[in-house]
Amino acid sequence: MELLKQAQILIKQPLTIESLRELDKLCEQAKGVEADRLGDIWEAAMVSSDTALFNQAVKEGLF
Repeated sequence: MELLKQAQILIKQPLTIESLRELDKLCEQAKGVEADRLGDIWEAAMVSSDTALFNQAVKEGLF
């Protein structure tokens, strides 16, 4: 559950493209229940991203 803890820390800070890149890496590493929970955090990050950040993430293939 270490990946989940790292993701929770990331999501509590103001979102940046760097934090989304890091969250993406964490999601790729996770397995099982932890992957499901990280998926929920990923969805929350998508919803809470402002338009510019969202668009930049889409261009990079993150969303």
